[in-house]
Amino acid sequence: MLRKLQLLKRRFSLLPLLVSVCLLIVLTGQKGWSKGDRVSLPPLKPHPLPPTLVSWHSDNQEDYFDHLQSHPVGALIWYDFPVKVYLQSPPLNLSPSAAKAFQQWVEAGKKAIAAWNSYIPLQETDNPEKADILIYRQPPPLGRLRVNPETGLFDLPRAAAAITTVQFYLQDSRLRHKMIIRVNPHQNLDYLESNITHELGHALGIWGHSPNPEDIMYHAHTRDIPTISFRDINTLKRVYQQPTRLGWKLPENSS
Repeated sequence: MLRKLQLLKRRFSLLPLLVSVCLLIVLTGQKGWSKGDRVSLPPLKPHPLPPTLVSWHSDNQEDYFDHLQSHPVGALIWYDFPVKVYLQSPPLNLSPSAAKAFQQWVEAGKKAIAAWNSYIPLQETDNPEKADILIYRQPPPLGRLRVNPETGLFDLPRAAAAITTVQFYLQDSRLRHKMIIRVNPHQNLDYLESNITHELGHALGIWGHSPNPEDIMYHAHTRDIPTISFRDINTLKRVYQQPTRLGWKLPENSS
Protein backbone atom coordinates (compact mmCIF):
# COMPACT_ATOMS: atom_id res chain seq x y z
CA MET A 1 0.00 0.00 0.00
CA LEU A 2 1.56 3.26 -1.09
CA ARG A 3 1.00 6.85 0.00
CA LYS A 4 1.98 8.79 -3.09
CA LEU A 5 3.40 12.28 -2.96
CA GLN A 6 1.57 14.87 -5.00
CA LEU A 7 4.38 17.25 -5.93
CA LEU A 8 3.82 20.92 -5.21
CA LYS A 9 5.04 23.72 -7.47
CA ARG A 10 7.49 26.04 -5.74
CA ARG A 11 9.36 29.05 -7.01
CA PHE A 12 12.70 27.54 -6.00
CA SER A 13 12.95 23.78 -5.71
CA LEU A 14 15.33 20.91 -6.17
CA LEU A 15 14.44 17.94 -8.34
CA PRO A 16 12.05 16.16 -5.96
CA LEU A 17 12.20 12.52 -5.00
CA LEU A 18 9.10 10.44 -5.44
CA VAL A 19 8.22 9.22 -2.00
CA SER A 20 5.60 6.92 -0.64
CA VAL A 21 4.36 5.52 2.60
CA CYS A 22 3.42 1.89 2.84
CA LEU A 23 2.50 -0.82 5.28
CA LEU A 24 4.34 -4.09 5.69
CA ILE A 25 3.47 -7.08 7.82
CA VAL A 26 6.30 -9.01 9.45
CA LEU A 27 5.68 -12.19 11.44
CA THR A 28 8.47 -12.95 13.88
CA GLY A 29 8.92 -16.38 15.42
CA GLN A 30 9.12 -16.95 19.14
CA LYS A 31 12.56 -18.09 20.26
CA GLY A 32 12.62 -21.87 20.44
CA TRP A 33 10.02 -22.45 17.74
CA SER A 34 10.91 -24.87 14.98
CA LYS A 35 9.41 -25.37 11.55
CA GLY A 36 7.27 -28.30 12.65
CA ASP A 37 5.69 -26.59 15.65
CA ARG A 38 1.95 -26.00 15.57
CA VAL A 39 0.59 -22.81 17.09
CA SER A 40 -3.13 -22.17 17.39
CA LEU A 41 -4.01 -18.50 17.59
CA PRO A 42 -6.22 -17.23 20.40
CA PRO A 43 -9.93 -16.80 19.64
CA LEU A 44 -11.16 -13.42 18.43
CA LYS A 45 -12.50 -11.31 21.30
CA PRO A 46 -12.93 -7.55 21.80
CA HIS A 47 -11.13 -5.54 24.47
CA PRO A 48 -12.81 -2.74 26.42
CA LEU A 49 -12.57 0.66 24.78
CA PRO A 50 -9.99 3.02 26.29
CA PRO A 51 -11.75 5.79 28.28
CA THR A 52 -10.53 8.41 25.81
CA LEU A 53 -12.52 6.74 23.02
CA VAL A 54 -15.51 5.99 25.25
CA SER A 55 -15.92 9.72 25.79
CA TRP A 56 -15.30 10.61 22.15
CA HIS A 57 -18.40 11.85 20.34
CA SER A 58 -18.91 13.71 17.08
CA ASP A 59 -22.16 15.02 15.65
CA ASN A 60 -20.92 13.74 12.29
CA GLN A 61 -20.56 9.94 12.43
CA GLU A 62 -18.86 9.58 9.05
CA ASP A 63 -15.86 7.24 8.91
CA TYR A 64 -13.84 5.17 6.40
CA PHE A 65 -13.78 1.88 8.30
CA ASP A 66 -14.84 -0.05 5.19
CA HIS A 67 -11.62 1.04 3.45
CA LEU A 68 -9.36 -0.63 6.02
CA GLN A 69 -7.59 -3.94 5.53
CA SER A 70 -8.53 -7.02 7.52
CA HIS A 71 -5.86 -9.07 9.26
CA PRO A 72 -5.77 -12.73 10.40
CA VAL A 73 -5.18 -11.64 14.01
CA GLY A 74 -8.15 -9.27 13.89
CA ALA A 75 -7.89 -5.62 14.87
CA LEU A 76 -4.30 -4.43 15.38
CA ILE A 77 -5.16 -2.54 18.56
CA TRP A 78 -3.67 -1.82 21.97
CA TYR A 79 -5.24 -2.86 25.25
CA ASP A 80 -2.68 -1.94 27.95
CA PHE A 81 -2.44 1.81 28.47
CA PRO A 82 -0.60 4.04 28.18
CA VAL A 83 0.98 2.74 24.98
CA LYS A 84 4.73 3.27 25.27
CA VAL A 85 6.42 5.06 22.37
CA TYR A 86 10.14 5.22 21.73
CA LEU A 87 11.39 8.15 19.66
CA GLN A 88 14.96 7.64 18.49
CA SER A 89 17.47 9.83 20.31
CA PRO A 90 20.14 11.74 18.36
CA PRO A 91 23.54 10.02 18.21
CA LEU A 92 26.60 11.64 19.70
CA ASN A 93 29.13 13.79 17.86
CA LEU A 94 26.77 15.16 15.22
CA SER A 95 27.80 18.24 13.29
CA PRO A 96 25.82 21.41 14.12
CA SER A 97 23.78 21.17 10.91
CA ALA A 98 23.10 17.45 11.42
CA ALA A 99 22.15 18.03 15.06
CA LYS A 100 19.71 20.76 14.00
CA ALA A 101 18.10 18.49 11.41
CA PHE A 102 17.79 15.67 13.93
CA GLN A 103 16.23 18.00 16.50
CA GLN A 104 13.65 19.13 13.93
CA TRP A 105 12.78 15.48 13.39
CA VAL A 106 12.47 14.91 17.15
CA GLU A 107 10.18 17.93 17.52
CA ALA A 108 7.99 16.70 14.67
CA GLY A 109 7.77 13.29 16.34
CA LYS A 110 6.80 14.77 19.70
CA LYS A 111 4.06 16.85 18.07
CA ALA A 112 2.72 13.75 16.32
CA ILE A 113 2.66 11.83 19.61
CA ALA A 114 0.88 14.73 21.34
CA ALA A 115 -1.71 14.89 18.55
CA TRP A 116 -2.79 11.25 19.03
CA ASN A 117 -2.44 11.31 22.82
CA SER A 118 -5.85 12.94 23.17
CA TYR A 119 -7.47 9.80 21.75
CA ILE A 120 -5.16 6.93 22.75
CA PRO A 121 -3.07 7.36 25.93
CA LEU A 122 0.59 7.46 24.89
CA GLN A 123 3.75 7.73 26.96
CA GLU A 124 7.27 8.33 25.68
CA THR A 125 10.03 6.02 26.87
CA ASP A 126 13.79 6.22 26.42
CA ASN A 127 14.07 2.43 26.52
CA PRO A 128 13.35 0.76 23.16
CA GLU A 129 13.09 -2.64 24.88
CA LYS A 130 10.03 -1.45 26.81
CA ALA A 131 8.37 0.33 23.89
CA ASP A 132 5.24 -0.82 22.07
CA ILE A 133 5.82 1.57 19.18
CA LEU A 134 9.31 2.44 17.99
CA ILE A 135 9.96 5.43 15.72
CA TYR A 136 13.32 5.55 13.94
CA ARG A 137 14.88 8.28 11.84
CA GLN A 138 16.16 6.15 8.99
CA PRO A 139 15.29 5.57 5.34
CA PRO A 140 12.82 2.71 4.81
CA PRO A 141 13.95 -0.09 2.49
CA LEU A 142 13.42 0.49 -1.21
CA GLY A 143 10.62 -1.30 -3.00
CA ARG A 144 11.21 -4.09 -5.48
CA LEU A 145 12.56 -3.49 -8.95
CA ARG A 146 9.66 -4.08 -11.35
CA VAL A 147 9.24 -4.32 -15.10
CA ASN A 148 6.82 -1.82 -16.62
CA PRO A 149 4.41 -3.93 -18.72
CA GLU A 150 3.84 -1.05 -21.15
CA THR A 151 7.46 -0.23 -21.89
CA GLY A 152 9.22 -3.47 -20.97
CA LEU A 153 11.75 -1.41 -19.02
CA PHE A 154 12.59 -1.54 -15.33
CA ASP A 155 10.84 1.00 -13.10
CA LEU A 156 13.22 2.31 -10.46
CA PRO A 157 11.99 1.67 -6.90
CA ARG A 158 10.51 4.72 -5.21
CA ALA A 159 12.03 6.05 -2.04
CA ALA A 160 9.54 5.85 0.82
CA ALA A 161 8.77 8.79 3.09
CA ALA A 162 7.94 6.43 5.94
CA ILE A 163 6.94 2.85 6.57
CA THR A 164 5.17 0.99 9.40
CA THR A 165 5.67 -2.70 10.10
CA VAL A 166 4.07 -4.94 12.70
CA GLN A 167 5.85 -7.75 14.53
CA PHE A 168 4.15 -10.43 16.61
CA TYR A 169 5.56 -12.30 19.59
CA LEU A 170 4.48 -14.37 22.58
CA GLN A 171 4.72 -13.22 26.17
CA ASP A 172 3.16 -15.13 29.06
CA SER A 173 1.38 -17.32 26.47
CA ARG A 174 -0.35 -14.22 25.08
CA LEU A 175 -0.11 -13.01 21.51
CA ARG A 176 1.35 -9.50 21.48
CA HIS A 177 2.73 -7.11 18.91
CA LYS A 178 5.08 -4.20 18.33
CA MET A 179 4.88 -1.49 15.70
CA ILE A 180 8.05 -0.18 14.07
CA ILE A 181 7.98 3.13 12.18
CA ARG A 182 10.88 4.22 9.99
CA VAL A 183 10.83 7.81 8.77
CA ASN A 184 13.02 8.99 5.91
CA PRO A 185 15.08 11.98 7.15
CA HIS A 186 15.55 13.25 3.60
CA GLN A 187 12.17 14.85 2.99
CA ASN A 188 10.42 18.19 3.04
CA LEU A 189 10.08 19.48 6.60
CA ASP A 190 6.57 20.70 5.79
CA TYR A 191 5.47 17.07 5.56
CA LEU A 192 7.59 15.56 8.32
CA GLU A 193 5.11 16.01 11.16
CA SER A 194 2.26 14.93 8.89
CA ASN A 195 4.13 11.77 7.85
CA ILE A 196 4.90 10.75 11.43
CA THR A 197 1.33 11.49 12.52
CA HIS A 198 0.04 9.42 9.58
CA GLU A 199 2.31 6.47 10.46
CA LEU A 200 1.30 6.68 14.13
CA GLY A 201 -2.28 6.30 12.96
CA HIS A 202 -1.30 2.99 11.37
CA ALA A 203 0.62 1.96 14.49
CA LEU A 204 -2.42 2.70 16.67
CA GLY A 205 -4.62 0.40 14.59
CA ILE A 206 -5.85 2.19 11.45
CA TRP A 207 -4.51 -0.44 9.03
CA GLY A 208 -5.44 1.26 5.80
CA HIS A 209 -6.11 4.68 4.29
CA SER A 210 -8.87 7.23 3.98
CA PRO A 211 -10.24 8.30 0.59
CA ASN A 212 -10.78 11.84 1.90
CA PRO A 213 -7.87 14.31 1.45
CA GLU A 214 -8.94 16.20 4.57
CA ASP A 215 -8.01 13.23 6.81
CA ILE A 216 -4.55 12.59 8.23
CA MET A 217 -4.87 8.99 7.03
CA TYR A 218 -5.42 10.00 3.40
CA HIS A 219 -3.30 7.87 1.08
CA ALA A 220 -1.36 10.76 -0.51
CA HIS A 221 0.21 14.09 0.32
CA THR A 222 -1.87 17.14 -0.55
CA ARG A 223 -1.22 20.84 -0.99
CA ASP A 224 -3.17 21.59 2.21
CA ILE A 225 -1.55 19.45 4.92
CA PRO A 226 -4.35 17.80 6.96
CA THR A 227 -4.59 17.24 10.70
CA ILE A 228 -6.40 14.48 12.59
CA SER A 229 -10.07 14.77 11.62
CA PHE A 230 -13.32 13.58 13.18
CA ARG A 231 -13.42 10.88 10.48
CA ASP A 232 -10.01 9.65 11.62
CA ILE A 233 -11.23 9.35 15.22
CA ASN A 234 -14.59 7.86 14.27
CA THR A 235 -12.68 5.23 12.32
CA LEU A 236 -10.22 4.67 15.17
CA LYS A 237 -13.12 4.13 17.59
CA ARG A 238 -14.71 1.55 15.30
CA VAL A 239 -11.37 -0.24 15.01
CA TYR A 240 -11.13 -0.50 18.80
CA GLN A 241 -14.62 -1.98 18.95
CA GLN A 242 -13.53 -4.91 16.77
CA PRO A 243 -12.43 -8.33 18.05
CA THR A 244 -8.75 -9.27 18.05
CA ARG A 245 -6.49 -12.17 18.93
CA LEU A 246 -3.94 -9.77 20.42
CA GLY A 247 -3.65 -9.76 24.18
CA TRP A 248 -5.45 -13.07 24.65
CA LYS A 249 -3.89 -16.36 25.74
CA LEU A 250 -3.10 -19.09 23.24
CA PRO A 251 -5.31 -22.20 23.47
CA GLU A 252 -3.95 -25.00 25.62
CA ASN A 253 -3.59 -27.30 22.60
CA SER A 254 -0.87 -25.07 21.10
CA SER A 255 2.50 -26.81 21.04
